[in-house]
Amino acid sequence: MDAILDEQQALLRDSAARLCAEVGGPGRARALRYAEEDMDHDAWRRICGTGWPSILIPEESGGLGLGLFDLSLVLEESGKQLLMVPLLQACVAALALARSGDRATLADVLAGTRLAVPVLADEENGYNAGATHPVAIKDGAGYRLDGTVRFVPFALSADTFLVAARVGGGELLLAAVARNREGLRVKTAANVDGSTSSDLFFDHVAVQGAKVLAHGETARERVAMMQSVLVLGTSAELVGLADAALDMTLEYLKFRKQFGKPLGSFQALQHRAVNGYIDIELNRSLVYRVFSAWDAGQRHPAMVSALKARTSRSALEVTRAALQMHGAIGYTDEHDIGLYYKRAVVLAALYGNDNNHASRFSRLTLNEAGPNA
Repeated sequence: MDAILDEQQALLRDSAARLCAEVGGPGRARALRYAEEDMDHDAWRRICGTGWPSILIPEESGGLGLGLFDLSLVLEESGKQLLMVPLLQACVAALALARSGDRATLADVLAGTRLAVPVLADEENGYNAGATHPVAIKDGAGYRLDGTVRFVPFALSADTFLVAARVGGGELLLAAVARNREGLRVKTAANVDGSTSSDLFFDHVAVQGAKVLAHGETARERVAMMQSVLVLGTSAELVGLADAALDMTLEYLKFRKQFGKPLGSFQALQHRAVNGYIDIELNRSLVYRVFSAWDAGQRHPAMVSALKARTSRSALEVTRAALQMHGAIGYTDEHDIGLYYKRAVVLAALYGNDNNHASRFSRLTLNEAGPNA
């Protein structure tokens, strides 16, 4: 791995590993679940202090000026420690704000004083069956939004929503909508891992013209970019999560004995562990390849779906195997390995599951759909 990373990337990965271990981990994830917290606010303050939300923002705009590959290194470490923070969503929102020229909101997001999250229905990609963007109706210099968007993470803590809407059923626009706008209602439910998912209801929500970040073809391209980065980033988290679950299982196999021998001495369990290791390393290699290609401007939308389909399926398989190799104790709520499985269930479904993305990959590679990234 070190031969692939340059010195700066290795330092970033190592510092991310240290900080994520300090502010995350199974114990912290369990405490947040019991407290019914939407996100880990203490961890988020520490992370904002590192400047990670600005990884994708150019230096001239107040960012770190790094790339998606660098973000993947941080997200993998975040996944290992089950961090319940909106790092990916904030990075995507910051990138959209930077490209729109909304410097004031961008500065607040990078400073951590404002949390902005994307609200995208994914109707072009088919991640969620029947999903449609809210309708935007012209109202003077601005618009009014009507409609519903489902399955938005971290909406309970967000101050601003970056909403994709369709004008009269036609062209797209992207707008920044404050949480306290009249007519906007947020309905939140808990996921199996303790995180939350929200439905946003727009009932004639007014959007000032100055808060429209993009429209027309520019909005379409920007929304497609945001959707792709959200999918890619979630894939990197899944790789880290599966890696940590396998490490925990290997340690258990070393000391747990059966018939007077360590479980790790049984060939059948060795084979299962090796299969998991191979899958994780293949996925990590694919993450590196796809993210590097993105940074180099070689962005094939089919590979976005290929990565999410593979990492989602693999993370579920690895964490299920981890539960089984732990035996009965693995299925108890008290054991930490179950936290990894539950987190894998949520992240594997977020922004489209393996079946959604395998189907999209097939459509794109068989030229049955347009190049929506």
